[in-house]
Amino acid sequence: MRFLWHRISSSPFLKGVLAIGGGTALAQALGVAVTPILTRLYDPTAMALWGLFVSFVSVASVAVTLRYEVAVVAAKKREEAGALVLGALALSLVLSLVGGIVFEILRRNNWLGYGLFPEWASWLAVLALVGTNWGLILRYWATREGLFSLVGKFAIWQALGRALGQLSLALLGGSGLVLGETLGRWWGLAALWRNWVTRGPKLWNPAVLWQYRTYPLVQFPSSLLDTLALMALVPVFTAVYGTQIGGGLALTQRLVNFPLTLIGGAVADVFYSRAAALLRDQPASLPVLFWGTARYLLILAASLGLLVGLALPPLVTWLFGADWGSVERMMQAMALWMSAMLVVSPLSRLIFLSRWSWIKLIYDLISLVVVALPLWYHLEGAYQALQTVSWLKTLQLVLYFGLLTFVLAKLADTKGEK
Repeated sequence: MRFLWHRISSSPFLKGVLAIGGGTALAQALGVAVTPILTRLYDPTAMALWGLFVSFVSVASVAVTLRYEVAVVAAKKREEAGALVLGALALSLVLSLVGGIVFEILRRNNWLGYGLFPEWASWLAVLALVGTNWGLILRYWATREGLFSLVGKFAIWQALGRALGQLSLALLGGSGLVLGETLGRWWGLAALWRNWVTRGPKLWNPAVLWQYRTYPLVQFPSSLLDTLALMALVPVFTAVYGTQIGGGLALTQRLVNFPLTLIGGAVADVFYSRAAALLRDQPASLPVLFWGTARYLLILAASLGLLVGLALPPLVTWLFGADWGSVERMMQAMALWMSAMLVVSPLSRLIFLSRWSWIKLIYDLISLVVVALPLWYHLEGAYQALQTVSWLKTLQLVLYFGLLTFVLAKLADTKGEK
């Protein structure tokens, strides 16, 4: 135990992962803890609505900032990073309104099941987008500054606000889930904002947005497709197989995303920050960071894959109630996909530091085609369709990992200059 503590305390990388991961662990544990209560307060249709709402906000959030928040970490000068923060905060206000209009179009035309939402949901989507993206932008600023504990605390407050909101608003019916979700995305934002106001450089320079135009021009389309492919499952399966399947899949994603967010998100933030720093100062050390991170992730992914695929499914109906029996087969279908994502997703940010980031656009386009498979290729039954998508996505992630090793070698040789 003493050796383990010494190893963590002497490693900035592990300390950063622990700081973010610890906060994220508490946040995710809170979310998982209240889920058995939520499944008894809300039916699968309400859960499907929540899944549709989260899917839209997650995809639209990428468009709202045009990926300028990623540039905050990679910016060479602190003043440039501060100007990027201000520019992205202002941009998100305008584009969040555009996102609300898109949501209303989906709702009025009843595309992908969004016609189930009431009229006021479009304004709720605007609020959720602003809260999400302001938190995301300031979170990346805190990551650049090495304030990993602040990022962890922000995750805890968000989860607390979401849980309290969804539990207390259950009296309003199915709308309580989406209202609580929006509340959670604003909760805890004050700490990040206070840090930015007191410590961030306030340099308003719109020219910096043009200077870092590669992010909206290259990384934005790629990230949009990536998020769309990840979050399209619930809308696609709801449209093809109905709200009962959509609700079960929304709950499955909520459970499967627990380790992905808990471990993958924390490792991704710290890995990206450390990789950017090494690329500026010691590019030859990148392979050590990459392969060391990959080794730990592989061990965790194998263990969690067995847990999600074998140990947890038999407990589903006991934990969540008889209405959620479909989740058992869905978890088994997604276990391999989840394991591959846990290894590859955090490491995939390496490509944003290279001049080959355009390759990610091709990868994400293929990914979207795979996830949307039930829309254009008939498969007998929702479970067979989910299993097929899972296998194809796993194969794609394995091939992408091979591509990342190529990029790694080039970055170490060329010092990562774009």
